[in-house]
Amino acid sequence: MQYQRKIKKVKSLLRGYDAADLAETLYQYMNVDVENDVERLRRLPWLIMLILKWNFLENRVHSESAKALSNKEFMKILDKAYDLGNFVKMPTDVTHFRNMLRNIAFQQFIYQKPLSTTSVATNHRLFSELPDNHRLKAKFKNITNIDIKDFNKCCLVIYAAFVKFKKTISINDLEIIFEKVGKDNLEKTLDLLSVDLYRAKQVIKDNDSSNGTYSEWYEQTPFLKFPIIKHDNKYTCVNIYVLLRTIENYIYDLLKSSNPEYFMDSFGKIFETYLNNGLLHSGCLYVEESALKKGLPKGVGVVDFVITEQESSVFIDAKGVELPYLGKVSDDPKVILGKVKSSALKAIKQANSLNNHVYSNGSKVIKFKRNNYLLVVTYKELYLGNGKTFYDSIAKEAIDEIYKGIATEARIPLNHIYFISIEAFDLLCSIINRTDLTLDNIIEHAKKSDQDESTSKFDFQQHLKSLDVNIQRPDYLDNAIKELTDLIP
Repeated sequence: MQYQRKIKKVKSLLRGYDAADLAETLYQYMNVDVENDVERLRRLPWLIMLILKWNFLENRVHSESAKALSNKEFMKILDKAYDLGNFVKMPTDVTHFRNMLRNIAFQQFIYQKPLSTTSVATNHRLFSELPDNHRLKAKFKNITNIDIKDFNKCCLVIYAAFVKFKKTISINDLEIIFEKVGKDNLEKTLDLLSVDLYRAKQVIKDNDSSNGTYSEWYEQTPFLKFPIIKHDNKYTCVNIYVLLRTIENYIYDLLKSSNPEYFMDSFGKIFETYLNNGLLHSGCLYVEESALKKGLPKGVGVVDFVITEQESSVFIDAKGVELPYLGKVSDDPKVILGKVKSSALKAIKQANSLNNHVYSNGSKVIKFKRNNYLLVVTYKELYLGNGKTFYDSIAKEAIDEIYKGIATEARIPLNHIYFISIEAFDLLCSIINRTDLTLDNIIEHAKKSDQDESTSKFDFQQHLKSLDVNIQRPDYLDNAIKELTDLIP
């Protein structure tokens, strides 16, 4: 209640200004030239983006009755908004501190990650290499009136233009590239990524999942759906990092939002095929789902792949999913569990069920190993950490129920389970291909680090970075990068 009262005071300070004028001031504050990333993040871009959202909801654009905005009044708005952090839950107020950290990670990590050629190339391969008559590729073209390949190329051109010009561009600033990607394609892409200045209020309302509730403090900015503001045929990028995250996920998000069931019916298989190609590149010996299913009785779970190392088995399950709004902003274990039952929890159940059957009855395709691991690979990061963290913070009762029917020797230890993103999977395959490390070596490295609080990591990619190896994107993404960047004659 105290938070709600304080937020009303902040919004009252915002009211009465020209929305465009205040947006410009917020932009200048957030994107001022600084010496390093630490200085940039000290300006709390996630908070500035929240104030920007409130600004458009509370104010009119170019209102004749708007008040003049002084520097003193602007700083008062920032100070009062910053003070809201004193009235939200503290780590001691939640069921498990990890769940609050997840909220913060979803909200803030998007501003900390630079351009990832791995992520960009992965998405290009996932969608642009589909046959032209594939229903997802055709659907994207039908919705946007632009081909996926052209869209991805245009996105990178637009990103590069904002890096060069810093703030505002027009279509003519991209003239040098018209011959390669087409002026019409560039205009279409800019408009897909944009919201008109005068429509911003209504569009934000339409995309506001918080409805003004407490969850707003931790939400990812709604500008992820429209990171560019259009006015008088000029385009302004509100935050370059928000634009990057939009580019990385735009195709997935658009296709899924229009018809989730229709999308997932196709994407699940696309995602599995992509992981299969990665495993081929890694050189690991593995068995696919179709072979695993042979001879299994009804009710026995199955995963997408089992990697067979000399002393261990690594179960891999592909879940081409992301978390919905509530799964990102809630610290309630029941709410979070409800959003990952069909992905994270199901993967644990399937892997243990399969391993239990192999232990109890044997199998013609894989042998039971004493050391067993599970990687759950998701399209977007879920920030669930490892199995022990997931158990302690979210799913204790649900996992206990799963393990009741599993022989003790066949249970995959919780600290042998990791939830990883597709980007982490790509880098993992590259490391195995380029070094003498095996998959179980790398998981054991992560496990050892996580046993000590001083060396534990928040997500699996941090474990990869802590390896004493040179990490490069996998070679199977090279053609995608070349296709995306080979634009200048």
